[in-house]
Amino acid sequence: MSSEWDHGHHAGSYHDDSAEGYMDNSAISGNDLTMNGNNFASYGDEDDDIDDADVGGGEEEEEEEEEEEEGDDDINRSNNEEFMKGLREIETMGLVDIGNLASWTVSSFKQGSGIAELRDDNPATYWQSDGSQPHSVALHFAKRVSIERISIYTNYLLDESYTPLVMNVTAGTGDHDLLEVASCELKEPVGWSHIIFNGIRNDGVLKTFLIKIVIMANHQNGKDTHIRCLKIYQPSNSTVNKNSFANQDLNSGLGLNFKSIKMLSESTIR
Repeated sequence: MSSEWDHGHHAGSYHDDSAEGYMDNSAISGNDLTMNGNNFASYGDEDDDIDDADVGGGEEEEEEEEEEEEGDDDINRSNNEEFMKGLREIETMGLVDIGNLASWTVSSFKQGSGIAELRDDNPATYWQSDGSQPHSVALHFAKRVSIERISIYTNYLLDESYTPLVMNVTAGTGDHDLLEVASCELKEPVGWSHIIFNGIRNDGVLKTFLIKIVIMANHQNGKDTHIRCLKIYQPSNSTVNKNSFANQDLNSGLGLNFKSIKMLSESTIR
């Protein structure tokens, strides 16, 4: 399941692709206990019944726990499948992930759930904020880049009140001149959501040095937020892509022949 927003200006149209029980033994009671043979024997029988009820209740609880574990396994399996399916679909579009060219910062994070977990391509991990709202993720590029879309992976079934609800996207050359370029609302999202900048310019890209994704509100009025993956894409034939790696021919002449985007970007003479 994935969702897409097309942005002509600041906001656009949204297209969607896509027992608890218990046993209360405290209510079990008899007459007032008297120490005579008949009544004591009677209470002994009732104790046996209570013990049987306890055993039955324990079995029911175990069955419920097993069902909950199976349900969690199904959700986690579906989470992995949805994540990989979305990545494969993006690969077919000929887009290039340029997140490794940026310096990443977040407004706050909980220990063990920071930028590394946001970028590790593992849907079981996530960035978790640890501060007051709004929360944000910022990417600062050394050179101006052309961004075709932002892709965000979230899962309401796993994260519930930690799931982002309202997000704004701002862009500029630095923190001093950021302008809002998009806004969107996620409604119990499960899977990839895409903010597409096909209406900002005639060439369908957003050109910027700095882009910031701001989480304004969470589902159920949650305080902190979870994002399981965030990627920034540009078209593979982008002129910025060519300019960023303008010395590729020089590298080839030197016998380096780098192929990966990361190695090519770090081989550029600045």
